[in-house]
Amino acid sequence: MSSFPPPETHPVHVTSHSVVSFDGAQIYFDLYERPSRSLALIVPGFWRDRKHPAMVRLAGLVSALGYKVAVMDVRGHGDSEGTYGFNLNEHYDVDAVAKELLRRLPIESIALIGLSYGGAIAVSTAARHELPLSSVLLISTVADLNLIVPRINLFTIHHHIAFRQALHRPRFDWRLRGTARLSALDDMERVRVPVCLVHAKDDWLVAHTHSEALHGRANDPKELHILDIAGNYHADRIFSVAPDSIEPLVRDFLLRHTSR
Repeated sequence: MSSFPPPETHPVHVTSHSVVSFDGAQIYFDLYERPSRSLALIVPGFWRDRKHPAMVRLAGLVSALGYKVAVMDVRGHGDSEGTYGFNLNEHYDVDAVAKELLRRLPIESIALIGLSYGGAIAVSTAARHELPLSSVLLISTVADLNLIVPRINLFTIHHHIAFRQALHRPRFDWRLRGTARLSALDDMERVRVPVCLVHAKDDWLVAHTHSEALHGRANDPKELHILDIAGNYHADRIFSVAPDSIEPLVRDFLLRHTSR
C-alpha cells in the first residue's frame, strides 16, 4: 500500500507564475500552496512539462506530505521560452524560479526533485548556485549525456513512450558536439546537502549505472536505491507501475531531511 496520503484528501490551491531567467527567457511554474516552512521544487525531465499528468500527480503526492510544491517548465517546454540545451543553461532557470519562490514565500529551505535530465539540471543547480537547499532527490538521473545508450525493444516501447507526446514537442537543440554542456557527474562533488538517488534496474533509456556513478561522486550523507522491478521503466513511469517501491523512499527521504 502507498505510504503517501491520498492527494484528493488534501486539496491545495494551485496558481501559475513566471520569472525572467538570465537571458530574458520567461520561465513558468505552478505553485501548490501549503502552510509549510519548506518547498519542494520539481524539475521535470526532457519532454515533460508542468501540466503533464505525471508531474501533476507527483506534485500532489509531495504536497500531501505537507510541503509547498512548485513544478516548473524548463526552457523550451510548456509555456517557458528559450531552447532546451540538455543541461547547458537550464540551471539558471531553476535558480531563477527558486529565488522567486524565496522572494514571494515565507519558506526556509527548498528540496530539489529532479527526474531524468531534470535530475542532471538539479545537480548542476545545487552545485553552481547559492540556495538554501535542504536536500536533493534524483530519480533516474542522467550522469552525463555521452553515457546515454537506450535499450530499445520494439515490442515493449509502447509501454514507455506515449506517441501522443509528439503533439507537444519541446524546442530543443540536438547539435551536441562542440558545446560545453554541463555534466552532473562532474558537478556532483560540489553538492553539499543530503542526496538520494533512485533508479530502476536496467532502465531502458538511462541505465542505472548513471545513478551508481553519481552516488560514487556524491558527498555524505547520500543514499542509493536500485529498484528491481519488472519492465525497465524510466523516471516518472516508476510511480505509476511500482508506487509501493518508490513512494516510501521519496516520503522517508523528504521527511528526514526537509522540515515541514
